[in-house]
Amino acid sequence: MKNGMKVLAGFFLCVFTIATSAWAEEPKKEKNEDKAILGEITVTGTHYNNPITPNDTRYGTQYNTVTEQQIKDQTSYDFKSTLRDVPGVLFQGQNMIGSQTSHSIYIRGRGMSHPAADFTIQFDGAPRYGGLFGQALGAGIAVPMIGSMEIYKSPQPSQFGNGYALIDILPKYMTKEGSEGFFGSSAGSYGTVEENVAAGTKKGPFDLYMAQSFIRTDGSRPHSGADQQSYYGNSGYQINKEWNLRFLFNYVNAGTDAPMPNVNPSRTNGVSLPGAERYETSTIFATVTLNNQYEKFGGFLKAYYNHTDFDILQELTNGIPAAGNTGGTKSRQDLVLSGIRGKEAFHLWPGGEILLGTDLDTTSTKNTDRTYSGLPPIPASINGGLSARIWDFPDTRLISPYAAISQYVGSKDNFHLIPSTGIRYYAHDQFKNETAAQGGVVAGYKTTDLHVNYSQGVNYPTPVALMNFVLQNAPVANASQYWKSLKPETVDHYEAGILHTFPGKGTLGATAFRDDGKNRLLAYMGGPIPAQFNGTVGHYDIEGIELSGTATPIKSLELFAATTWLRSDAVGQNGVERDNLPYTPSFQLQAGFKWAFLENYRLYMDTQHLRGMYQGTASRGGTLNFTPLSPADKLPNITLINARVSRLFDYAPFHMKSSEIFVAMNNITNQNYEYAKGYPVAGFTVFAGVNLRFN
Repeated sequence: MKNGMKVLAGFFLCVFTIATSAWAEEPKKEKNEDKAILGEITVTGTHYNNPITPNDTRYGTQYNTVTEQQIKDQTSYDFKSTLRDVPGVLFQGQNMIGSQTSHSIYIRGRGMSHPAADFTIQFDGAPRYGGLFGQALGAGIAVPMIGSMEIYKSPQPSQFGNGYALIDILPKYMTKEGSEGFFGSSAGSYGTVEENVAAGTKKGPFDLYMAQSFIRTDGSRPHSGADQQSYYGNSGYQINKEWNLRFLFNYVNAGTDAPMPNVNPSRTNGVSLPGAERYETSTIFATVTLNNQYEKFGGFLKAYYNHTDFDILQELTNGIPAAGNTGGTKSRQDLVLSGIRGKEAFHLWPGGEILLGTDLDTTSTKNTDRTYSGLPPIPASINGGLSARIWDFPDTRLISPYAAISQYVGSKDNFHLIPSTGIRYYAHDQFKNETAAQGGVVAGYKTTDLHVNYSQGVNYPTPVALMNFVLQNAPVANASQYWKSLKPETVDHYEAGILHTFPGKGTLGATAFRDDGKNRLLAYMGGPIPAQFNGTVGHYDIEGIELSGTATPIKSLELFAATTWLRSDAVGQNGVERDNLPYTPSFQLQAGFKWAFLENYRLYMDTQHLRGMYQGTASRGGTLNFTPLSPADKLPNITLINARVSRLFDYAPFHMKSSEIFVAMNNITNQNYEYAKGYPVAGFTVFAGVNLRFN
């Protein structure tokens, strides 16, 4: 803890030195074009664009925002890195860019389970993640298509359904009359090259935005390259004053090489060989949305389709091709997520709001293992003579209607009070039904708000929980009786926080929270059939405190910092207790500044510090016990410092406005660090590029 505070103090000492020497003019104010239909109403009427500062809602809850400008300031090349400055959120990987399998993103200690993730990722309000194992397939989300993101770090039944947290990606589209074009390109360390092109128009009732992007890298170590290409379109038509129709389409194709560990593999020290040599992701995503907005009510009806082929190539077992001399195997997950979602908000009396909505989500999943040689992946006598191993999972359907009500009493310029309550019902066709409730209150005076909230989270298993029940030619008698008894995991979430805004000067906030989890589910991945599929004795709790603050000492300089303290405790089915969970750091710091100087120059710097973090997986396969983490699983402390300097320019003859050239540097101190033992991440890297905007 003391070392963390020293890092914070030292960083702000440097920032203060820069601030006292600044004499720049006020930078051009950039408009936030990321407004969503029925966007969440904040209590104070202010939408905070810095990812450090949470936004209070009228339901006693919070969310953080990452804008397009913030993503650009961070020079984020893949989806995971866009989240690096959100308090309580972290990511891990073995490559500079790209996405592999298993878990990789964590929100307040959530996300380290496998299979089946603890939270949901949405794009344009629809699910976009690994539908079988539940992992965050970040390679299927191209950064240049992100307009902004909202991160809900706790269960909020009135805002989303399945999962304990949510990353909601709001896509780009044209919001103002006229036409525009964009070209961006950059290159840097380890053969990294990136380009993206976009064009859009909005005229009368019609708007259209189209974009293409490509990125590739050799990676910072042998066999750690990655590539991604994306094609995107988003169009809309204003039918009349109240109604508009939107259509979105996105195709992404990506691949990530899996590096080998740089130490001798050993289960005793937490290091093992990778499960594949390469991961490839191909996804087609589309939504059709009908929006309405009247004086006293507004909402939407959305249909979505998400088809992903996720290939795990050349699977290995202890360094030897899994199928002996068959040349290795190739495993394909064929994933289809589709459904319909509707939501309407009613404002029928002064200060009141009623939310009504329903989500209908379906999955269709299949997993096939084949060998490169065409020989069976396992002896034909075991596999019924088939040349492939096929897991044909049952289709699933989850219907979750919800309702919430809140009442604003008082005035934002004086005392105000907002009580609220909500409930969501989950009707699942494969697993047991469940109900989740929430209740909250916001009490405030002018720009100070205190929120208190209780909510329940529900986490249904993905189809992989049934894995060895649905393997072809290995049927289990009366299998449905087993998985019909599997209940969703649940959590009771308690939260209280205070947020004060100094108009034009900054913000200061504190949030305390606690999660009590139960009904930990078990996936049948292999071996004998488990005696039970939910833990009735085992439980866990995660509690923490987040502090955040921003300051604008002069108009051209903004400082920001946040700290998160987490404490976790888990008891397995065997009664063994442990006081740590994987990727749940005891202390986390994110801090930085944005500085506009010499009129057209911009400097962005940030730092991330992690301590008390362990590698590992909270496995849902095998038993309902939590696998003990040894001292060998504890990762060294991580401190990263990054910077980006840019120069803005206009060029009237080519209709260029707010264009820029930039240089970005990551891990400036060249720290040697890793998120998994034996897989060091890139040291100092540098990138340079240009972004040209045409209006």
